[in-house]
Amino acid sequence: MTAPLSAALATPPQAGSARRPLNLHQRFVLEVRAGLSHWVRAMILQTLDGMESAQLLHAVAGDRQHTAPALELLKKKMPALAEHIIHELQAALDRGEPVATVVRQMRPTLSLTDESQIDEDIEIGRLVQAIDSGAEIELQQLAALCGGLRGLPHVDARAVPLPPLTCARAIRQAMLAQSTDAGTRGLLLRHMGHAAGLKMKLVYAEQAELLTRWGVKPAPYRLMLAVSSETPTAGAAATPAPADEARPQPPTASAPAASLQRLVAHAKDTLVREQKLGELDEPLDATPLLQLMDDPQPVAGGHLGAAALDRDTAMRLMERLFRHLEQQAGMSDHGRALLAGLQEPGRALAASEPTLWQNLDHPWWKLIDKLIGVGAAPEPEAVESVDPVSQALGEVVTRMGRSPTTDRGAWQAASDGVQAAAERAVIDTQQALAPQLGTLQSQVDRQELETELRIQIMQQLRATPVCPGLRQFLVGPWAQVLTLAAAQHGSESEQMSQLALVVDDLIRATQQPGKRVSSAQRRVLLRQVNQGLQALELPASRVEAELSDLQGILRNPPPVQEESWQQEPVEPLPEPWVLSLNASLPTVPLDLPPQASQSQAADNPAPVWTSTLEAGMHCRLFLLGRWMTVQLAWVSDTRNLFLFKSRHGGRVHSLTRRMLHKLREAGLAASIAEGLLLAQAMDSLVATDFAAI
Repeated sequence: MTAPLSAALATPPQAGSARRPLNLHQRFVLEVRAGLSHWVRAMILQTLDGMESAQLLHAVAGDRQHTAPALELLKKKMPALAEHIIHELQAALDRGEPVATVVRQMRPTLSLTDESQIDEDIEIGRLVQAIDSGAEIELQQLAALCGGLRGLPHVDARAVPLPPLTCARAIRQAMLAQSTDAGTRGLLLRHMGHAAGLKMKLVYAEQAELLTRWGVKPAPYRLMLAVSSETPTAGAAATPAPADEARPQPPTASAPAASLQRLVAHAKDTLVREQKLGELDEPLDATPLLQLMDDPQPVAGGHLGAAALDRDTAMRLMERLFRHLEQQAGMSDHGRALLAGLQEPGRALAASEPTLWQNLDHPWWKLIDKLIGVGAAPEPEAVESVDPVSQALGEVVTRMGRSPTTDRGAWQAASDGVQAAAERAVIDTQQALAPQLGTLQSQVDRQELETELRIQIMQQLRATPVCPGLRQFLVGPWAQVLTLAAAQHGSESEQMSQLALVVDDLIRATQQPGKRVSSAQRRVLLRQVNQGLQALELPASRVEAELSDLQGILRNPPPVQEESWQQEPVEPLPEPWVLSLNASLPTVPLDLPPQASQSQAADNPAPVWTSTLEAGMHCRLFLLGRWMTVQLAWVSDTRNLFLFKSRHGGRVHSLTRRMLHKLREAGLAASIAEGLLLAQAMDSLVATDFAAI
């Protein structure tokens, strides 16, 4: 009788086997694949139990009504949902890495992003955090073991075959195949997040135990120096964290300059020591020697003291910086090629420019920061045509590689050229989108106005409850009637006032259940409603259906139902920056403008952040279930609409201010300040070398 696959994989391969054995990593992936069916089905059953308990506990009728469709769908399609999740996870294991696809660059077509899509992306983020927080210790242990299994120099969370984001994407794809209702999918994702966190804790623990039994040694952790609002000294305390799971810290205005100071101080403390001690025949106490080489304290303005790095130390530091950037997992092949072309000019510049390591305003650093931004693109797609900034950087690399120069003016001209290309790209995008902006802006303004009016009606219904049928009419078709009137005649117009009075009249007329409204009052109300619905140009059948339902309510008003419209409350994320789905770039830096008061930032930080966004800025957004590097191409005069252009394929993502607020508050939106990526690379280099000492 043949042993099951899991039993066959429980022990490492034996030497001398007749069949060529799989390596340990391949065997581990097979083991992970074999266990999918068990834990996926258990996770769905646990979700079902949790939803049934939640439905019984909720006392508000609206909550039960909201949960019931999702619960019924889960019961009916549970086998199909499980099979689809398993299929998606198997495909992810087979790929190993995201599949690269070619996206043709085309004229961007504008369409407003569906707000339900944003809500669903937020639920994906919550699901990832649920797994991260529920299985934090087990995931870190597994990441260390998987890093050792693959021979990595340090812990890398991406070595885990099924990381939280991969699991969340698989669940989301399965949900899309089983339900067309965004609200139902969002609710299922919310409940499944809790079950996934509990289940993956056990799954990761079992996988780590298996690798331990096989004798796999964990990869070493890398020490990450904490970045605070104050400039730490070179010997600041370090905290252990996996390389790609370290939580990004809120950057400050002085972060880039402070990072350069730390890097130079670290070079003097390590590279100079290695260099000086390496020239001696026998070891000696290096402390007096290092004290003699100490430079003056940093001066105001973020510059170091007058004494500069010696030539050899400066060149070695530049080499280490380039080597570190090339080894970054998030760096694309295109970015690495550009870096390789600048290595020789960088060595020459470091050797001949004494103040290079003292001044972050040198055009060299601006070019490197742009290059990191171009190369650090985590999206898997490739493009057939290079964007203007990449093209300009490529021309600079080619020119400087052919004729290396240390002249600051030449580097300044190169930096200005890249910046000009970036500005031209923004203008070109705005011109390409201009013919479509008017229609989209009108659509957004109308949606924002309708949302505000609907909120006002709901607040009024909270104070004066009505029957469910009337509530559905007022927050639905009649809110659209009010929106049309406000858009055509103005919010203070006589037409708007007359239509708003209909809301009050309908509420008063139905406050006494079972008491028929007089025929005269019914005729007046139905005539006003008919005129409003006709203005919407709805189909005749829809108008007749609405009038028929309303006439039935007025003839025999049903009992009122308090808060029947309320949906299940959504718990806020505990800390936005915990969502380190891509820790190599910032998630939510608290980059508030200096004029923003602390109380304003604390009370409403998302609006403060969106008020700082201007065309040309780069941001990180979590859209369509993944992080994207995007550039803000256009902002409306009312700041109600923001158009972001992805660097891949010329895609344009149109988001309203409310959508951006949602993403920001969930920790899924951040701006990338100039010099921030370079500062993170410098701090990471210090942390890496610090761990190696």
